[in-house]
Amino acid sequence: MLPWLISSAFAAPELIPEELWTAAVGANSPGGPAVSVELPLRDGGTFTSADAKGKPLVMSFWASWCGPCRKELPALSEFQKTHPGVVFLAVNVDRDRAAAEGFLEKVDVDIPVAFDPDAKALGQYGVTSMPTLFLVDKQGHLAWKHTGYSEQKGFTELEAALSGKPPPTDPSDDGGDDPAPRPAADVTLKPNPLKPGGAK
Repeated sequence: MLPWLISSAFAAPELIPEELWTAAVGANSPGGPAVSVELPLRDGGTFTSADAKGKPLVMSFWASWCGPCRKELPALSEFQKTHPGVVFLAVNVDRDRAAAEGFLEKVDVDIPVAFDPDAKALGQYGVTSMPTLFLVDKQGHLAWKHTGYSEQKGFTELEAALSGKPPPTDPSDDGGDDPAPRPAADVTLKPNPLKPGGAK
């Protein structure tokens, strides 16, 4: 099977199976029913989508080698404190849990952490960059998706989505001084240049 690389400016590539990359291309678009997840939690037990039944669910997909995640997750932890009626989940996609634990020892993350080492949820939700944030509404529909993190914007778009309002206008579109995150700031999945069998 031809593997695919998760490449990053911040660390060595990681692999996901080809079928998960294919699923990620068009999976789970906003407006439709959200895919149910079942993931082991860092503190023990299992998180399932049913745990958030009747409440909005915010999921952040992240990895230890993702630079922007080091800023997004602490900020999301603070955001959580002012939104007690919302369920938050940080989904780690590292294959090696030790790498995730090393990250969590250095970065202040105060929301539940779940692990997706087999990239199953990553593929089901069509995640192709880190960090990627999702909002699932009370009815279990995917209401909003955002890739990347800007300290200047924070979670203004998420706040609007939680309120059922249109997202605020991006100042960078009308001459504002809030630039969109540079492409290098996101960790993007890319095809493996190696042919099957490891031959170049």
